[in-house]
Amino acid sequence: MPGRLADCGSVAGAEADGRGGAHHHDLGGDSGFAERRAIWRAAKSLLAGWFPCMVAEWNFVRRCANLIAMKDRILVLGFGPAGDFNSFDGLPLPVCKKTPARQETGASRGEAAWSFCAAKNEYYYGFKAGALANSNDEIFRVWLGPANVDGRDMLESTAFGMPGPLLADKGMISPVLHDLLAGRGIDLVTPLRRNMKDDRPKWVVRQAMRLRRRIETVFGRLVTEFGIARTKGRDFWRWSARILRKILAYNLLIRYERLAAAA
Repeated sequence: MPGRLADCGSVAGAEADGRGGAHHHDLGGDSGFAERRAIWRAAKSLLAGWFPCMVAEWNFVRRCANLIAMKDRILVLGFGPAGDFNSFDGLPLPVCKKTPARQETGASRGEAAWSFCAAKNEYYYGFKAGALANSNDEIFRVWLGPANVDGRDMLESTAFGMPGPLLADKGMISPVLHDLLAGRGIDLVTPLRRNMKDDRPKWVVRQAMRLRRRIETVFGRLVTEFGIARTKGRDFWRWSARILRKILAYNLLIRYERLAAAA
């Protein structure tokens, strides 16, 4: 029916996702789009000329969550591995910290898990995202699940169809994983521990790790500008839809920034 919001319109509206801090003025004032109600209001305002019969908030939010398969497909078709190098890292997404009594309460009951975040030196209860990013700082593949899953298992399940160097941190050190990925044409590059012999030139390792740290910058933008660490979904399905939405919004922003710089 003319004027009705189709699935593609729902995805387009949802991808106008929120960025925090000083960037709010770019997208409509200081309210921000971190919450679903704000996203719906922004989509209603921006798309009113095209879709005068905009659906109600609950319908819009539910439709966006139901389109998780479409979002995943857009991520696969629109963004892919680079030919020079790609990077992998894991991002902790806590529901709560240091409060074991809360782990069996709330929407994440039976889906989240306890784990330890070495970067922050703390235990947390929640989820984890394992992401692959290309040399353009675009995330092209992501694994989502409970926090206690080993990062090496995440990498094994997501690293395929991307021959060339794959940069990762020490947590991915595993002869078995290295050989498995080598069989897929992937050269897993990690720094070695101090008690391990390393025959590679030091400058090569330093350069590889300098490039790998760019994915940490990607995570930093997702956390500070897109609020990806706020775990608000009522269950894993809604939470994963929210994460994919924010990753797609980030990728589109990166693509726009690169094209604008080249213009």
